[in-house]
Amino acid sequence: MGNIKDLRDFLSALKKAGQLADIEREVDPVHEIGSVIATLEKERGPAALFHRVKGHSVPVAGGLLSDYAKIAVALECGQSDVTDKMEAVLDHPIVPREVKNAACQEVILTGDEIDLGNIPIPIHAPGDGGAFITAGVTVGRDTETGMQNLSFQRMHIKGPRKMGIMINEWRHLRDFLKKAEKKGQALPIAVAIGVDPVVMMAAGFRYDGDEAEIAGGLRGTALERVKCITSDIMVPAWSEYIIEGEILPGVREEEGPLAEFTGHYGLLWKSPVVEVKAVTHRRDPIWQTLNGGSFEHINLGNVLPREPLLRRHTRYVSKNVKAVHIPPYGSGFLALVQLEKSNEGEPKNVALAAMTAYVNIKNVIVVDSDVDIYNPAEVLWAVNNRVNPREDVFVIPNSQGHELDPCSDETGVQNKMGIDATLPANRKTLKRAVYPSVDLLRYLSE
Repeated sequence: MGNIKDLRDFLSALKKAGQLADIEREVDPVHEIGSVIATLEKERGPAALFHRVKGHSVPVAGGLLSDYAKIAVALECGQSDVTDKMEAVLDHPIVPREVKNAACQEVILTGDEIDLGNIPIPIHAPGDGGAFITAGVTVGRDTETGMQNLSFQRMHIKGPRKMGIMINEWRHLRDFLKKAEKKGQALPIAVAIGVDPVVMMAAGFRYDGDEAEIAGGLRGTALERVKCITSDIMVPAWSEYIIEGEILPGVREEEGPLAEFTGHYGLLWKSPVVEVKAVTHRRDPIWQTLNGGSFEHINLGNVLPREPLLRRHTRYVSKNVKAVHIPPYGSGFLALVQLEKSNEGEPKNVALAAMTAYVNIKNVIVVDSDVDIYNPAEVLWAVNNRVNPREDVFVIPNSQGHELDPCSDETGVQNKMGIDATLPANRKTLKRAVYPSVDLLRYLSE
């Protein structure tokens, strides 16, 4: 059983690890919070807890899962063990359990008591179309089967009790909505904000069951859930906030733009609309947010839930795969594979396997085992010193990718590229020039 059960435990763990900055200076939720989080991430600095937000009494936390140091704190493991833990949970999920009294329902607001404008929901980037809920985990429920699903959907604040919600076509939530709309019915949903970070990680998985089982598996104990006030949806009991509502059938309105994981502003979309029915929260709540297009955004949506699948697919093709990585600086479209090559065709087979691991993966670079795939300079060194473009670069035309990729058509069809950046067999006698590392304190402290 883990020591973290909610956002507050996680913040305490980050602080103990030196990974949390308590910011006491008053900050503006319009652009300033986003700029501070972005600067901290760029400098590989700590996460932020903003204690004084202009116009609000509720603190805001952000940038909590921007790198592997913080992710390892969240998972209570070493940085080198993160991918192992994320992969192992696929075979060891834990069913959640229901509780009757929950911290997330200490305060209950309904009807005219609800005003989303009273919550410090930031406008993050200068080009964003308004305030967006970006770190909320959407809880949906199939009205026919009762199966629940966790996912990430951006939510554009449209009014005191109204939100726009963007739902990709391939989401389980989209399937739930289609079923409800076919019957002319609204679809109840809930949004959990400020949760145990494993709930956020679980929401990024493409899982045929209830992702709450993934969250329990990651934490090593069943996720505690409580029934919503206005529906039968079960939500994480230790959440800071729960927003309950329903997606209106057949209603579509312009929503956006928002800084997306590609690093571009997304276009305006005709998106479904959520009518908010209740807001519940803990006493003295904390709002959690993340910057659109940030490393944290990409880690949650593309890196953490995809690396285990990438490793399984590539190791099925070759047992010589040593490590895999989907770097956040590649928007989740780039996969790196470290290989102990046994023959000249092996890197290309491994690259093809990587492309099939997940639809987002567009470019694959395969390197030798002497190249650190977590160091961009090392990967670029391999590409520049071990790639013969005519022999080592190949393209798979008209493949399915992500529709938000600027290089895809409107349905996501694109070309994919593999790069064999391993040393050719006829050059195996070449050895890298590597200097031994030393303890600089022995030389610089005198």
